[in-house]
Amino acid sequence: MEEQISLVIVPVDGSPSAQAAVRHASLLARLLETPLQLLHVMPLNPAELSDIPANRQAEADHDRARRQELATEALALAHQALDPGLAQPPTEVLLEDTNFIRHPDRAILEHAARHAGCLLVLGARQLSDVGKFMQGSISTEVVHRARCPVTIVHARAGLSDAARLGQVLVPVDGSAHCLKATALAGELARRAEVPVELVFCRPDGGADSTEGSPSDAAFRRAREALGEVPHGIEEVMSEGKRVPDAIVARARHHAEAMPMIVMGRRGLGKWQSSLLGSVSHRVIDLAPCPVTVVA
Repeated sequence: MEEQISLVIVPVDGSPSAQAAVRHASLLARLLETPLQLLHVMPLNPAELSDIPANRQAEADHDRARRQELATEALALAHQALDPGLAQPPTEVLLEDTNFIRHPDRAILEHAARHAGCLLVLGARQLSDVGKFMQGSISTEVVHRARCPVTIVHARAGLSDAARLGQVLVPVDGSAHCLKATALAGELARRAEVPVELVFCRPDGGADSTEGSPSDAAFRRAREALGEVPHGIEEVMSEGKRVPDAIVARARHHAEAMPMIVMGRRGLGKWQSSLLGSVSHRVIDLAPCPVTVVA
């Protein structure tokens, strides 16, 4: 990898998806032998949105005490979800200021930007496509804008599923983002002692298996980025399906092995992604396993 992962950061709020994210984040921290940081963001209460910022003094704010109680509860729950094999206890960070935080996603992104080599792990909010577009989602915003790798974990994964890694699945297309994702996938596979599956998707169908073809070039470059994977590398050609559906189908094929998808992020902005669709976001929505997106 161009930049080694040196810190795993997981925002916590006590929700089921955050708990699953904590378990998976601690698994990744153990595998990568990096410190783990539990992060809690103190949001602005809806009733305070119309308040004058100068009037919000933390020491005189009665709601703040309750938010601090909730933060303590969220951090305590997070400790219960930690991977039992984690070598060192995590650090805890509480983000707040005298005006409190209006945009948790921005606070998370700014915090991550101050830590070179970090990996963010977030629980996914369950919103419809329309809900995500109109209301926004913290995990969606972070995936769109983060400059570091971001792993999204759904609540449906559960603590037991999030605590295992049996297969790393990498969609390949030869792009720079893909190669960075492939390098991270190779590191995880070596640490976890699991195999890697490389998937090249051809949504238009047709043969593409000759030497010098796009798939051949993508697989070759991916193998170079992966490096040695002792437990094996398999190349799979998926044809005749939409790209996100093909990727998710391979993840479901390996569901019992507890896979993890590691993929590059497309270079679309938020507005373009909302209108045109994003492969990575569609995969995140549908995948039965954690998904790591690398910018």
